[in-house]
Amino acid sequence: MKTDKAALIAALKKKRETEGLSIRALAERIGVSFSSLARIERGEGEPDNNSSIRIIEWLGDDAREAGLTFENVALVHFRAGKNVRAKTIHCLLTAASSIKASHRPTASELLTSPPSDAELAPSIALSKAEMEEMAQQLRKDLGVQPSERIEALDISIAGVDVFRVSDVERLSKECAEFLLGEGAQEWSAMSVPLDLSEDTWAILRNDKHTMERQRVTYLEECWHILLGHRLTRIAKIADAYGRTYDSSEEHDAFYLAAATLLPEAAVRTAVEAGESATLIANRFGASVELVEYRIKRLGLWRSYKDRTVSLNG
Repeated sequence: MKTDKAALIAALKKKRETEGLSIRALAERIGVSFSSLARIERGEGEPDNNSSIRIIEWLGDDAREAGLTFENVALVHFRAGKNVRAKTIHCLLTAASSIKASHRPTASELLTSPPSDAELAPSIALSKAEMEEMAQQLRKDLGVQPSERIEALDISIAGVDVFRVSDVERLSKECAEFLLGEGAQEWSAMSVPLDLSEDTWAILRNDKHTMERQRVTYLEECWHILLGHRLTRIAKIADAYGRTYDSSEEHDAFYLAAATLLPEAAVRTAVEAGESATLIANRFGASVELVEYRIKRLGLWRSYKDRTVSLNG
């Protein structure tokens, strides 16, 4: 992107005022915090790459007229650390292109385009009750009993192929070794749409992580696809990458993955029986951290820790 702070601020303020939007209303629309957007408009801080992508996409033609453009844009579902390095993103996007080229030779590249109204609209977060019911239904559809362990990596979704880095043809040796070596802890998984209608997909998973982490990560990607979540936009700005993502949808996908691996009824029964998180984790093939997350989210932490309460006096 041509970095021109003054041009970005001027275009942002002009379009916002033309459309009669307050800073708070625009912040909610494009997914940038109110405080950050206010500082940007006042010229008191540089927008980070993630915010720049959201602002420039909202500006649309106004951004192009001001000379604010991206070098490239890729659309994927992306699971990686907040401070993931540019090389890691570059190698993942290279892997995505390689999968498209080798697995679906006729697949069109998803290039940058102005975000649709649906993409700009605020996401609708699912309630906890809705997610618990959805996780139970998926287990039922798979023929898994409520208290039975499910092997997440054996789940197959029609139209979705699963890859490890070693399965990706045409991926350079340098990128393959980096994704499985120095950069392995910076990413967990990536889902790549293989057509514009998003009917066919490829999931790239990191098989260098523990099996417990791979299971929940794979389920997160499955839920992103099953729920039709919005794609993450990744763009190169100068020498670094920025990305957009929907925190509400990320939360829902993770919650659903955890609920699928660790069904509510089984967790409640185990806590009531005084079982440890380690025992529950071993039974269901999950990490202790994920079990404790489930216990807390189900409101069972006080019972799990056996914390009695009383009134003084």
